[in-house]
Amino acid sequence: MQAKNIPLEERIIFALDVADSVQAKALVRRLESEVRFFKVGLQLFLSGGFDIVDWIMGEGHRVMLDLKFYDIPKTVELAVDQLNGRGITFATVHGNRAIMEAAAGTAKDVGILAVTVLTSLGQNEIQELGAEISIEELVMKRAEAARAAGCAGIVCSPREASAVRKKAGPEMVIVTPGIRPSETRDSAPDDQVRIATPYSAITGGSDYLVIGRPLRDSPDPVTTAQAIKEEIARGLEEINR
Repeated sequence: MQAKNIPLEERIIFALDVADSVQAKALVRRLESEVRFFKVGLQLFLSGGFDIVDWIMGEGHRVMLDLKFYDIPKTVELAVDQLNGRGITFATVHGNRAIMEAAAGTAKDVGILAVTVLTSLGQNEIQELGAEISIEELVMKRAEAARAAGCAGIVCSPREASAVRKKAGPEMVIVTPGIRPSETRDSAPDDQVRIATPYSAITGGSDYLVIGRPLRDSPDPVTTAQAIKEEIARGLEEINR
């Protein structure tokens, strides 16, 4: 397996999970020497709207708009059309076949990422939903459907990345949240269940790593970002051998 030619500073997608644009801009400015890709999710988008998205891109960075569209296909189609022409790199939708087809069929210059199974969910939660299937099997089914629908890539936990890569092939983008740097793996637990280190995620087949709290809550985010990039670089060396 050969890694995609993605600049190291774009391998990390920093999750701007903050309440307003003031905090978001401060974090972008603090980290932009090491990170050039930022995720705008529901909380920040509801506060800052397209203005914060445009500001980030105006600073020369990439944006993943993580709104996880989940509605009737026509509504998703119309929503995705609002993203065309804005310069957004990736946008997320839930991994329902009709939704993925509507989104991918409408997208022109934004890559649609299908969210398979949230990294906060474990097998018990899947069974509570009535699904008699393992998480990996469900992720694989949705990954196959995403590929058939024409999505640019999928979002899955790093624990499923290797299996997804084998099924999806080398071209499909794999984005993985639930990343915990090696030095923080044994810290207090949070709501992410299916986690892995940056090295494990990259060697498993991930292209981009979504990282929030380990950077945001670090006493020295720049140094932490540098350490994560070193882990990523080691992983890339391993898979390019």
